[in-house]
Amino acid sequence: MMKLRYIFLTLMFALMQVGCVKEDLSDCDNVTIYFKYLADGTEDVLHQYMDRVDLYVFDESNHILGVGTYNHEELKNFAAIPSFRLAPGRYKVVAVGNQHDNTEVVNMQATDFNDIFIQNPHWDDPERVTNHDDNYMGQHIFTVPDTRQHVVETVQLFSSHIDVKIEIFGLPAPVNSRAEDMPYELCIENSNAQTSFNNEINEAAKGPCYPQLVYDSERGCYRTHDFALFRMDTDGVLDADRCSHVLVLRNTDTGEELARGNLHTYLTANADKIDVTLQEAELPISIKFSPVGVTIEVPEWVVEEVKPEF
Repeated sequence: MMKLRYIFLTLMFALMQVGCVKEDLSDCDNVTIYFKYLADGTEDVLHQYMDRVDLYVFDESNHILGVGTYNHEELKNFAAIPSFRLAPGRYKVVAVGNQHDNTEVVNMQATDFNDIFIQNPHWDDPERVTNHDDNYMGQHIFTVPDTRQHVVETVQLFSSHIDVKIEIFGLPAPVNSRAEDMPYELCIENSNAQTSFNNEINEAAKGPCYPQLVYDSERGCYRTHDFALFRMDTDGVLDADRCSHVLVLRNTDTGEELARGNLHTYLTANADKIDVTLQEAELPISIKFSPVGVTIEVPEWVVEEVKPEF
C-alpha cells in the first residue's frame, strides 16, 4: 500500500499532459499539505532546521496509505511541491523531519501511533548506536468533504531531539586524531531509544549510546561533534523517567571507568543555566580532570552566556 509517492508522480505526469480544466476536476489534486516549524519563536523557520520531511498519510482507521518525501529545496520553495488527490474521508498525516542515516521508522502497520516509532537503525542489534538525527515531528487530522473542493492543511512540527555538547579537558592528547583510535570512550547509558509517532518517548526502550569523540587541538580537549539524543522532557517539564541517562567515560584500552554522572541530577542542579525544554534545546557538559580529581560541570562558555549584565 506504500504507493503515495507513485501517485504523486503519476498525477504530476497526468497534469503536465492534460492539465486541470475548471469544468472537469476529476484529474485534479484536491489536497495540499504545508509544513511549519516555529522553533522557540513565532516565525516559521522550518527550512533553516530541516533539509528533509517525510509525510506519512493514514486513513481514518490509522492504516498507512503512503509516504512522500520532500527535500530542502522543495521545503524552501513550497509552491514547487505537487499536492495529491484523496477520496472524501477523514485522514491523519504525520510529518517526520530529517530522517537520515540515524533514523528508521518501525511498526508501520500498527494502527496505534504509540506503537509506531522512529529509532536508530542499530537499536537492538549488535552494532552500537552512536547518534540520532536532529529529528522533528508533527501530526494533523483533516477531512476531505468532496473531491471538487481543494483542501489546504498545515502540519506544525516540533523537536524530537536535544543537541548534546560534551567536552573533556585534562587528558593526554591522542597519538593520532582518527576517531576509531581515540584512547577514551564516552557512553550515555540508559538513553531513550525510541520516539513514537505521537512524538513521545517510549519509556520501555532504553539503551547505551556511544558518541564518537574528536580531539580539538586548539582547545586541548576531546569533544563530541554534531551529537543528538531523543528528548528528556514531558510537556515542557524535565522528566526523571525520560531522563535516566548516565554519562560514563572509560579508557578504551583498559576499560577503566574514569568518570560517571547522572544527567537528571546534573540538569536539576543547573536548571538556572540549562533549559532542555526548549524546542532547540542544548545540553552542554564539561568534564575536567585535574591533579585533585574529576568534575562534571557546566562549560564556561555557557556560564558566560547566561551571566546577567549590570
